Amino acid sequence: MTRQHPSDSLIFAPVGIAHLTGDNADLLRAAASGRSRLRVTTAAQLNGVPHFGTVVTMLTVFAFTAHAADVLGLPAVVVFDSLENAPAEHVRIDGEVYTRSVGDLIDTGALDPAERLSGFERLLTWASKRSGIAYEFRAYQVYQGLRPVRECLHRIAYQLGDFAPIVAPRDGVVRIRPRCPSCRLLEKSAASLRITALSGAVRLDSRCPVHGPYSELVHIDGGGWYDANTPVRSIQKGFLLAAERDLYDACSVSVDGADWGGAWHAHVLAPALATLGVPPRDWPISIFTPLIVDYTGGKLSKTLYVTHGAYADLPELFLDLNVLLDTYGEDVLLTIWDEVTRWAAEPRRLHRSYTVDYLRTLLTAAQPRVNGS
Repeated sequence: MTRQHPSDSLIFAPVGIAHLTGDNADLLRAAASGRSRLRVTTAAQLNGVPHFGTVVTMLTVFAFTAHAADVLGLPAVVVFDSLENAPAEHVRIDGEVYTRSVGDLIDTGALDPAERLSGFERLLTWASKRSGIAYEFRAYQVYQGLRPVRECLHRIAYQLGDFAPIVAPRDGVVRIRPRCPSCRLLEKSAASLRITALSGAVRLDSRCPVHGPYSELVHIDGGGWYDANTPVRSIQKGFLLAAERDLYDACSVSVDGADWGGAWHAHVLAPALATLGVPPRDWPISIFTPLIVDYTGGKLSKTLYVTHGAYADLPELFLDLNVLLDTYGEDVLLTIWDEVTRWAAEPRRLHRSYTVDYLRTLLTAAQPRVNGS
């Protein structure tokens, strides 16, 4: 007997953008016209083993890319930006908070790279094989040195007064932060930071509580390292993807979770690209995957679980990819894949949120398959 799919009995009301198109690939048609390929970019911080929300988002990225490539008749690649600049250690000195990144702790041997990388690599490899879409794994160390990214940094530094209200409306501090060359401490608040735009470079001055003042010179053509906080990095990514239209003759697409849409897109990315002088026709296409929400309607958060003890009744398999795969085996990814391929094609399924309870029902209904029987 064929089991009914849990969503077959549900009504998916079309909302917003879903009224505009019959297929999600339609949102790429104009930008893809005359281009030779699709470049779909997504990103994640390496802050631990992926949780269920990240798993669903990553599989949706590949499902959407495969669907769009098929409908539009273009080869495609997924670019995964690995954000090893995510903070991994917090140190409080004289009332100020300083951090060291995941990459810093990996470099010094304090953190096992497999602990932060293996889950993402396993997920990306599976999704690539299932979808037939190749992927590129791009470290932040590489990303921050790309010329278009550096050019964007330079333009922001020259126009700090214009960008401060966009990226830091509360305190006006544009956080393009260097780290101490001796101990790699980075001042989280950027209270000591001074940004100076020079010819072909940006000079970053800060102060380490242990080693005193220091400077970092970030050249457009390469050299130096800096940490761009989330809004600055988001703007740089938009600028980079706009440049990739010509660099790769590509339709550039950014696919992220829905929490990066809405107000973020309207108040950060769109005003910033306009300030940078990027014509709207060259803006990358932004697609947002469904938000996976908890019982309160908020985004499923591993941090809330680990730090604050929330989700006491939620099985650990929803918070750790390794536990999910140990419990159900890799066939559970097929169950999720079957679901997200529907999202990839149908606007009424993609442009919405899903609760953990809905996904738990999905896994329960598929138990005979994921348990191998």
